[in-house]
Amino acid sequence: MRSHGVGNFPDPSGNGSFQLGAGMDPSSPAFKAAQAKCQQLQPGGGAPGSGSPPTAQAVGQMLKVSQCMRRHGITNFPDPRTSLPSDRSDIGDIADRDGVILVFPPGFDEQSPLFTQAAAACGFKLTNH
Repeated sequence: MRSHGVGNFPDPSGNGSFQLGAGMDPSSPAFKAAQAKCQQLQPGGGAPGSGSPPTAQAVGQMLKVSQCMRRHGITNFPDPRTSLPSDRSDIGDIADRDGVILVFPPGFDEQSPLFTQAAAACGFKLTNH
């Protein structure tokens, strides 16, 4: 992405998601052009929200996972979305799971023992795809 004009594109986090900063616009022409050139290199084929819409089943399953994660102590685990938020000023990581988007707040700790225990209990795979 950086070599195709998106110079501030971040490296992936430990779980494979990307933290897109406030100045990064996935809908911009430069981002879309770079994404088209690099899409085949990324597992799952593209940036969050760039593929086909998720199925109702996928959204429903991720909602159950979100609720489970909160029941297991991850109180700020986000509900699933089907599109990226327009205001990206308060975003930590963004993950795309089968077209379902999870927008994590800044400072969200996906490496904590509590998170990994909750993920195991709720069937939340610790990978971006």
